[in-house]
Amino acid sequence: MSKRKSRNQMLYTLVFLFFLVCAFAAFFTGVKVGADKTEAKYDNQSSMNGLVEFTGSYQQQDLVTFYHNVFLPYREFKRNWNIQVDKLARSTDARMNAAVMKDLSILADQQYERVNQDSIFTNSPLLHQSQVNVLKSLTLFSKASGKVSTSASGAETAKLLKNDEFTTGAVKYGLLAQKNFYDSMLKWGSKTNQKIPSAPGELKTMSFIQWKKMPLLLKNASIADMMLNRGIFAGYDPQDITAKIDDMIYSGTASSLNLSDIQSSVTLLISTGAVQEQDFVKWREQYYNRETLPQLPFFFE
Repeated sequence: MSKRKSRNQMLYTLVFLFFLVCAFAAFFTGVKVGADKTEAKYDNQSSMNGLVEFTGSYQQQDLVTFYHNVFLPYREFKRNWNIQVDKLARSTDARMNAAVMKDLSILADQQYERVNQDSIFTNSPLLHQSQVNVLKSLTLFSKASGKVSTSASGAETAKLLKNDEFTTGAVKYGLLAQKNFYDSMLKWGSKTNQKIPSAPGELKTMSFIQWKKMPLLLKNASIADMMLNRGIFAGYDPQDITAKIDDMIYSGTASSLNLSDIQSSVTLLISTGAVQEQDFVKWREQYYNRETLPQLPFFFE
């Protein structure tokens, strides 16, 4: 009797273990199938989102909105920053130097508030990143203005300010934001004109022959890249350098100066202070009448 009872208990145990194994197998099979379905679902959504981004991003309205809400406030700040630092470098009044530094800090904070709104460029990643970089730049400029101590020597104060690590970082982020914006124009242009590439490609030494074949938006994006690499934080825009180079080439000045490539031309123009704001507008009708451009004010003002 005892043996039969033990045999029955063992049988029940084996049956229980069998069903338990089957249950676990069914559970994990269900989890695997569910995971595969979920992964497929999000892969499909990602593909759809990528398609929406490609077809719906970098519209002209995106560029115009960005220009007014982000780029223009920062452009105004950059111009005022350079003017005030130049004024500081020529001052010998300690009180005025302190006032200039305070004004610079206030200006950076004010422009930060103008730019710091909810991003509306989620479908245009380069514009979103440019906005983020502008905010980083303004934050660091504000910190630099509050950190550097002033003295009667405005020249010394200006030197300390320019060499401060916060200022160095601020300039880098500002120029990176500028590059992001000009690369965004390329994205827009490539959807408007098939002859315009969607990205600038690797920056390398460019001959005048190569330069002449490039569409204006690609020239501007390339110059924005050079400005970033060289730390050129000036009041003028990339298209102003572009226009100056084109005028040097077509007027024969580049040849008479024995210049052979774009990089050496940029070096000469920057070192001699030859580039001015509005240089592009000055030569727009002469050289760029048929170029594809977004309707942004600084191209037509």
